[in-house]
Amino acid sequence: MTVKQRPLLYIETSAFGFYYDEEPRNALRREAVRALFNQIDLGVLHAAVSLLTVKELAGAREPTRTELLSLVERLEKLAVDSDEVDNLAEYYIAENIVPRVAAADARHAALAAVAGAEVLVTLNLKHVANELTERRLNAVNTREGYPQVRIKTPEDVVRYED
Repeated sequence: MTVKQRPLLYIETSAFGFYYDEEPRNALRREAVRALFNQIDLGVLHAAVSLLTVKELAGAREPTRTELLSLVERLEKLAVDSDEVDNLAEYYIAENIVPRVAAADARHAALAAVAGAEVLVTLNLKHVANELTERRLNAVNTREGYPQVRIKTPEDVVRYED
C-alpha cells in the first residue's frame, strides 16, 4: 500500500493577519485561518513560508509583529534560489498577469512554483486569488518548466476533501 504525500502549501503574507483580526466583518476569514493553522499543527496539512513572508511580517508594528512571527515559527521555511524566483516573477509581470505595482505578489507566486508547492494559500483577492490569474500563472509555469500551482484561500483549503 502506498501512502499519499500531503501536498505542500505555501502560505503567503496576506493570510497571517487574519489570525488575530477581531473585526466582525472578518470573522469567517479569521476562523478559516485559525482552522488552517490548527490542521497544520495536527499534521493534517504540510505548510511552509518563505523568507519574503518573514520579512514582510517583520515589518508589522508591535505587538502584532511578535504575534505574526510566532505563527511563522510553526511552519517550515522554504529555501529557494532567489534569482530563479525573480526571473519567474518578472515573466508574470511582463505578461501582465500581475501588475508591476504588485511585484511582491508575483514573487510569492513564483516562490510557490520554484519551491514545488502544490498550493499557494492567499487572501490577496485583488491580484492573485482568482481563476484567470491561476490559469495564466500556470501557463507561464508550464512554459518555463515549473509545476502547476493551485491558488486557494484558507477557506478553500480547510474545506478541501480528497
